[in-house]
Amino acid sequence: MKYKLNKYIRVRFAPSPTGPLHIGGLRTALFNYIYAKKNNGKFILRIDDTDKKRFIKNSINYLIDSLKWCNIKYDEGYGKKGKYKPYIQSKRLKIYKKYINKLIKNKLAYYAFDKKKTLNLYKKKYKYFIYNCLTRKYLNNSLNINNKKIIKLIKNNKYVIRLKTPYNKIITFYDKIYGKISINTNKLDDKIIYRSNNTPTYHFANVIDDHLMNITHVIRGKEWLSSTPLHIIIYNYFNWKTPKFVHLPLILNKKGKISKRNLNNNNIPIFPIKSNYKNINVKNSYEELGFLPEALINIMALLGWQPNINNEIFNINTIIKLFTLKDINKSDVHLNFKKSCWINHKYININKINNNKKIFNLLKKFLIYSHIYTNDKLLNKIINLIVNRIKLININEIWYNSYYFFIIPKKFYIPLNIKKYIISNKKKIINYFFKLNCFFKKNPNKKQIILFFKNLQNNNNDYYLFLKIIRILIIGELKGISLFDIFYILNYKNIIFRINNFKYIILNYYK
Repeated sequence: MKYKLNKYIRVRFAPSPTGPLHIGGLRTALFNYIYAKKNNGKFILRIDDTDKKRFIKNSINYLIDSLKWCNIKYDEGYGKKGKYKPYIQSKRLKIYKKYINKLIKNKLAYYAFDKKKTLNLYKKKYKYFIYNCLTRKYLNNSLNINNKKIIKLIKNNKYVIRLKTPYNKIITFYDKIYGKISINTNKLDDKIIYRSNNTPTYHFANVIDDHLMNITHVIRGKEWLSSTPLHIIIYNYFNWKTPKFVHLPLILNKKGKISKRNLNNNNIPIFPIKSNYKNINVKNSYEELGFLPEALINIMALLGWQPNINNEIFNINTIIKLFTLKDINKSDVHLNFKKSCWINHKYININKINNNKKIFNLLKKFLIYSHIYTNDKLLNKIINLIVNRIKLININEIWYNSYYFFIIPKKFYIPLNIKKYIISNKKKIINYFFKLNCFFKKNPNKKQIILFFKNLQNNNNDYYLFLKIIRILIIGELKGISLFDIFYILNYKNIIFRINNFKYIILNYYK
């Protein structure tokens, strides 16, 4: 009897607890979550922990906390109530055993006893060797040897169970992104679906669980597209109806596909949350780099999804409203870190009140640690001036945009054209410095500062070059916010000291 799918949308995210959640996993979780919310469906979290060799303690809590930080809430799954529990595969081994026995009994799967060394030799000898319907009759498995030997090898746990793929049949399925896909079973390998330690592999466990948990849509990365025909064979062997498949384009960086197993590839940070969990090596996480969770969601959504609208800043509610599977690209996508920073910058300014507090706390903590005194009122003024320049909420970024308010620059980066101007107009510049010195000794207000420079502009053809020199003497380089705002914040004694300090440099180094 054929199985009828639940009429309601049910999707799942089934990560392996083998380390940090990378952006590929986060993007998969997000797209499942969005699709469920868009269709008033259910989003399920299921833990695929059957690979004990790669299991890392604390990874499950890390995965859940990562999703919480990104505000991706699952409706059903691990740690929650639900009629399909347990939602962790290591607790479902009896279920898998029942179904593997059915396949063995119906001769749709078989025991294989070949040693890895033997198979590796075949692979070296025959360039295109695969263990499949064309080669299995020549290999060491239960299809070819007598029962006594089979019983002995099984007792000694020297086996794996492979799926018996049909001979010379066309498997056809439809993917929501990549369309109709067909493949001859002669090109498929007889995948290992069960291990001798009574644990299933991904290919078997996920098909069983997706069926039993009424999953209607399997949304996952394109790397699983080539395995889908094998999964369909398992569905067919049990006479189950297959869910709809949606394979998302790969996320690439300059060196190829971003992977959990290659975390430092191209120095791209791919963790969604700061880790305080033992055994999980997390460096340069998105949170530590200063990304906001709402910005990260926006960034992840645009990795493969392109709505027909002339905008790139969307909150989660807008994403859910606009989202359709038709707008997901077939082409693989690149993670653009500069663009990610730009999106984060936009979100910093969308919610300035809360984000200014975060910046304030980070900067104040750093100043206390560095024994640099300032008061809260002045600190808030500085933050209000620099916030439009900050792309990431981390102390390096904040300090880079504010250090000149707190310390006198020790190095000066002077472009060649300005060096030439200084050498040719040294006396003129020193004269202007003298006027500046006298002016700032009066401790002027902001209006007086603006008026002074307006008069200076009217009597100086090289006004803008001179402004650049003033910026260098105050900051050390050609960057920073409006000079008038800097003068307004800085103590007049500090300004005078910097003017005299720079004047000394000109006299001594530009003779």
